[in-house]
Amino acid sequence: MSVPYWRLSGFYFFYFATLGGFLPYWSLYLKDSGFSPVEIGELSALLVGTKIIAPNLWGWIADHTGKSLRIIRMASFFAALLFAGFLFARHYFWFASITIAFSFFWNAVLPQFEAVTLFHLKNESHRYSQIRL
Repeated sequence: MSVPYWRLSGFYFFYFATLGGFLPYWSLYLKDSGFSPVEIGELSALLVGTKIIAPNLWGWIADHTGKSLRIIRMASFFAALLFAGFLFARHYFWFASITIAFSFFWNAVLPQFEAVTLFHLKNESHRYSQIRL
């Protein structure tokens, strides 16, 4: 069975393109929304802070269910859905809540996809850098 190079590589491209289009402007968007520097720092910390718990929890669930691809799809869907909530949020509490929920799902996607990629590569792990590039 051949490695689905374009599907794997395409996911990485769009994942990191989304990240590259989002992160540089996150603090500017928050500033334009009227948040103070301290609030912007807190919201940014929440965005990154879920990386401590989310990948471990989702990894445990994937290991016990064997449904990594389903988790990737579900997490991507809910991350996109929750991200749309920023269009309607106006107060710090809602921004914080949406940030935690969005990043909890968003941070679950990449580690699970790494596992799927390595599963497809099996004994060809030297090709990982070609896919990730």
